[in-house]
Amino acid sequence: MVRISPERIKELQALLKEQTGKDYSDEEAQEAGLAIMRFVVAKEQRRQELDKRQTKKK
Repeated sequence: MVRISPERIKELQALLKEQTGKDYSDEEAQEAGLAIMRFVVAKEQRRQELDKRQTKKK
C-alpha cells in the first residue's frame, strides 16, 4: 500500500489547515493526500488522451 511520508503528512496538514481551517489527523491527511494524488494522475491521463486525439485529427 502506498503511504505518504510522515514529513509530507505534516506539510499537508499545515496546508489543509491553512486552506480549510480544519485540523486533519495523520490518517485523515494520509487519505486526503492519496485522494489528491489520484485526482492529479487522472487529470494528467485525461490531458494526455485529449492531446493524442487532437494530434490524430491533424
